[in-house]
Amino acid sequence: MNPIDDYLGQVGGAMTGMDPRLRDDILRELRSHLAEAASANGGDLARAIGAMEPASEVGREYRTLYGYGRTYKILFILVAAVLSALTLPVLQGATPSSGIATYVQNLAAFPFLVLVVLWLLWVSVAAGSHVGLYAGIAAFAGRVAAAGLLVLTPSGGLVTADGLAVLLVSSALLALLGWLPGTAKKVWSKPAAEI
Repeated sequence: MNPIDDYLGQVGGAMTGMDPRLRDDILRELRSHLAEAASANGGDLARAIGAMEPASEVGREYRTLYGYGRTYKILFILVAAVLSALTLPVLQGATPSSGIATYVQNLAAFPFLVLVVLWLLWVSVAAGSHVGLYAGIAAFAGRVAAAGLLVLTPSGGLVTADGLAVLLVSSALLALLGWLPGTAKKVWSKPAAEI
């Protein structure tokens, strides 16, 4: 493998998650640029590559500039929906009068709620506020769907007006949480560097 292929392999690795066609176009353009730079330096590939920024930094800058591809965005949204469905206290057999069992159910669901919150924060910052919002809406839908399925099970679920209100409000907050960090990053970040 020549030094240009090695450098471009590292750049491509740092662009994981981008649309493959866009990533390939960028790599072709970089290959052309490096070939021209090497030609201008009398064929010195090492000098042409040395004049470039580190490969991982170049790849990350391109991914920041162009974002994740559709497949990754859909994956981010689906993970939010699945994780959020696990945030409901769904242990069977607990009745409202069972005391400690009710608290155990809520504690068992709490780590998943923390995971959903962290996931939404990361998605919003890494993939942007639109994807974060969609992931937040998917988290809302995942929680509501899981609650609906729980109620429809043969053993049923206990639905109270207070419980339903808490479910809907907390789920709506997940949608807001998915949107807000990406928007804040966009507003408060420095202007994008030119590549």
